[in-house]
This record gives sequence, C-alpha cells and structure tokens, in this order.
Amino acid sequence: MPRINGIIGVEIPYFNMMKKAMPGPAKERTKKFKNHRLTEIDPKTQKPRLKRGVSTERAVEVLYMFENTDILPYQIEEMKVTIANLQARVKKLEDWQE
Repeated sequence: MPRINGIIGVEIPYFNMMKKAMPGPAKERTKKFKNHRLTEIDPKTQKPRLKRGVSTERAVEVLYMFENTDILPYQIEEMKVTIANLQARVKKLEDWQE
C-alpha cells in the first residue's frame, strides 16, 4: 500500500496532506487503565501493605507530596462526590439535547 500511495502522491497534488486529514478506520481502544496505587490489602491479615516492587522511598515521596497539598482525606472524598455529580449533570444535559 505505501508504494501505491507514493505513486498516487506524485500524480495528485496535496495527496499526502489529504490522506493525513482523512479519518482512518475506527481503532479499538485496547489500552487499559494502569493502576498507579502503591498499596493493596493483604488477603490474609486484611491490612494495607505496599505492593510488590514499590520501594519505601517511593511511598515516602508520595506521602510527602500528599501532605504538602494541605488537603485532608475528607476533602478528597467531597471532591470525588462533586465530580461525580457534575459528570451526571453534564450527561443529563447532553441527553436532553437529543
């Protein structure tokens, strides 16, 4: 196919620019969300622990960054609820137009 595109590109002016602007076939989104959590719950003791491969230096660095934000855990939960409510409101408004 690239060889044909090269031949066509010589004959048709601006063919390569048009080809880049044209939408391609719909691609399936196979990229999964990567879990960036540093901790997990131990199934035996039901207590939190660091995941395998996470160094204590990394955990301390993340804790330090969290403490410097001056945001308390309950405020984070409130932000999550607010975000969910706003997303539901936007979805409702978008559905209303149709």
